[in-house]
Amino acid sequence: MRMKSIIAAFRQRRLEIDFIEMLLVQNRSGNGAVSYSGKGFIRQTDKDSLIFKIYVDKAHNTDFVIDFNSIIKLKSGEIYDEESFYTLTGVASDGSKWCAERILPNCTWLAEYQNPVVHGDLHSCMCGDWSTDQKVLVLHFFDEVDLLGLTDDVRFIADCREFHIHKDEGGFFICVKSDTSLPAHFEVRIEEALRFLLARSVAPRVFVQGDRLKLMAAASRSRRTALEPPIARNSHVVISQSWDLFRQYLSYVINETKSQYWNPVTGHIHNAIEASANSLDAWAIGIGVAVEGLAMMLSMERDEQENENIKTLQRFIIDQVNGHEEHRVFAARIRGLIGSLTSIRAIDRMNKLAEKGGADRVHVAAWKKLRNRGVHPTAESQEVGSLDYQRFIDDLHRLNVLLYHIVFHIIGYRGPYTDYGTRNFPIKDYPLMGVSNSVKSEQP
Repeated sequence: MRMKSIIAAFRQRRLEIDFIEMLLVQNRSGNGAVSYSGKGFIRQTDKDSLIFKIYVDKAHNTDFVIDFNSIIKLKSGEIYDEESFYTLTGVASDGSKWCAERILPNCTWLAEYQNPVVHGDLHSCMCGDWSTDQKVLVLHFFDEVDLLGLTDDVRFIADCREFHIHKDEGGFFICVKSDTSLPAHFEVRIEEALRFLLARSVAPRVFVQGDRLKLMAAASRSRRTALEPPIARNSHVVISQSWDLFRQYLSYVINETKSQYWNPVTGHIHNAIEASANSLDAWAIGIGVAVEGLAMMLSMERDEQENENIKTLQRFIIDQVNGHEEHRVFAARIRGLIGSLTSIRAIDRMNKLAEKGGADRVHVAAWKKLRNRGVHPTAESQEVGSLDYQRFIDDLHRLNVLLYHIVFHIIGYRGPYTDYGTRNFPIKDYPLMGVSNSVKSEQP
């Protein structure tokens, strides 16, 4: 199958690859690794997952009894170790070579056959040779999203690399060209920047680099979320400014992420996005915790004298408790309570950011109110009948803006954004200018 026909079939959920040879080998060193070989196929299901099946003609280091005993040894709640996973390689009927990793196979043993039929799910499968010196990357997304007012195409430069984004029916693709080799895990960084810009859990389904093709099964995610993007899709600056924000976020995650996984900032944003797909209370808790996590990434240090004063206060309190026989029983608990005095709280960091024009104190007050209501509920806070839903929605929108303000500060962004904390959602500029330090300026 040619690459274009594979991608077209995959987009239409009709992918089917027949193999003249498949080999499934346990991730275990030495001669004791279990393996299965035979003919088979990889198919895409109606639910957009990938499955494989091998009609085994040769099996090593296993039989029905060994396989059955390995199954009954499994323990509920225990994470699979590396030796539980298998690696699949195969030669398709057209001669192309494919592979897939981290597979948990299932065996069906039939009495009339010596060998089993092995089947299971695939997270992804790959075809072609991998080269570390790749200067072109194409990512195909099967998500129908509003790409910020685009009709068909957009082209721009980011980090000295050419980006071409083309929108078509049922999805879009991103092509990146560079004069030098692309950084490791560059596809992950692009996904991170898109998730931030769109406030959507989008993920690439097809990776193309040179002769290498990678297909990803559909991942579980919420179908409809409520978190708004940093620049509203219907605003007059969405086309002119959004890709500048994309560049800024992309540059940050490239420079500040050393692993193959998401940057922590992206992780917090993802949690806020997915939480917004649920009830208002779940959304408030999710975005409140995400804001707290981001706030803890804000750099803030006390001077040595202030730290020493706090430590002196801690010693004084402990000595006072230990000095009274009737209070001594509470010494350990008191020590734990005052131990947090040396740490800088999230709200302290947000208030410090607000002093510098990086956040609005009204938004910080909204975060404190909603977070405490959700994480430290009282009988009064759980009284639904007395809840002012308009004020609740207003506060949720303020948390939406506060989350982006913290991210803007972290990535060094300066420019327009949508202020969801103000009715009619006007466009404003970051950093903030002339913001009141009083929480009494809250909008009615």
